[in-house]
Amino acid sequence: MERIRNMSLKKSFFTITILFLTVAFMLSIASIAGCVALRDSFFKSGQFTVDFGSLSTDMKTQYTPLNNDWRIQALNVLQLILPIFFVILSLFLADIFFYRIKLKKPLSVLQRSAERIQGQDLDFTVKKYADDELGTLCTAFETMRTELLKNNQELWRQMEERKRLNAAFSHDLRNPVTVLKGSAKILQKALEQDSLTVENAKDTISLITQYTGRIETYVEAMTSAQKLEELKCSPQTVDWRTLCNYLENSLSIISKNTGKKFNLSCHGEDRQIWIDPYILQNTAENLIDNALRYARKLVWVHFSYEQDRIVLEVSDDGPGFSSIILHKGATPFLRDDNATEQEHFGMGLYICRLLCEKHGGNLTLENTPTGAKAIAAFHILKP
Repeated sequence: MERIRNMSLKKSFFTITILFLTVAFMLSIASIAGCVALRDSFFKSGQFTVDFGSLSTDMKTQYTPLNNDWRIQALNVLQLILPIFFVILSLFLADIFFYRIKLKKPLSVLQRSAERIQGQDLDFTVKKYADDELGTLCTAFETMRTELLKNNQELWRQMEERKRLNAAFSHDLRNPVTVLKGSAKILQKALEQDSLTVENAKDTISLITQYTGRIETYVEAMTSAQKLEELKCSPQTVDWRTLCNYLENSLSIISKNTGKKFNLSCHGEDRQIWIDPYILQNTAENLIDNALRYARKLVWVHFSYEQDRIVLEVSDDGPGFSSIILHKGATPFLRDDNATEQEHFGMGLYICRLLCEKHGGNLTLENTPTGAKAIAAFHILKP
């Protein structure tokens, strides 16, 4: 049976047909022999003895008992019909046997597989029942299902990456826009109060120019990237004291309208370092923005560098990080279920972690007796 199941459809069909015809031929011979034997037994038993002496000569030559008795005639008919019946029956049974052995299960599997694929259900396996043409077709269906599943997973992954990228893009544009709006309000207020000086205007315009260029660079980077992990680190020579002043000015604008105090302390030797300032600025702004959102009254920022490492510590007097965030870490779209502000994508900490890693560092989250604390470390690169 297993040998027939693994034959090709053509070969198995002829093999099954020949087997059943052989059985039909043997049954036909047996039926013919049975009819002949039964007819001979009738003669031997004397059931067809006729008194020919009472018949005329013409009647003697014309009378044949075999042509007159209905039982003999029935045997003659059976002798002719039974072989034909056995042949037809064998062909019919051969077709049924061929369908059940070779076609039924594979066709059922292929039909169910096609229906599930049509219904976008790819979480199954197309089983191969035999090494024939239908088995090859089942293998082709399984290959197709696997490729469709891979393509769907890749498409889903790309959609998730694009979703993360768009969320990060929206998230990181908020802080530069806030700085630009704050700078514009400072200029407007100075004009209204007639207190605008060339020096004040120069500083504010310089800040606006820097953030406008930063937004332009960020938009180009996000447009060319297919996922956040593709963002590149572009280091340049930056003066440490200039970087501290720049961060202090921009972060002060971000915290200005929150009603919360902001303290920044910088420690380190005033010299030039080789870093990507945009990565440090993005990280600092995201961590400060997150701290200001949950702080009650005060946010502390400590910015320092020693040897080949820059460390940014941001602490607040809020409720601290939830157990979910501390357990899962900075992952995309992770938000505290108990948070009152659910309009955020939960991308801030995740972006900070990626930026730290891009700069050869890491992000650490912890709770203190007074609130939450985030520590971002960056490796100072060598030109």
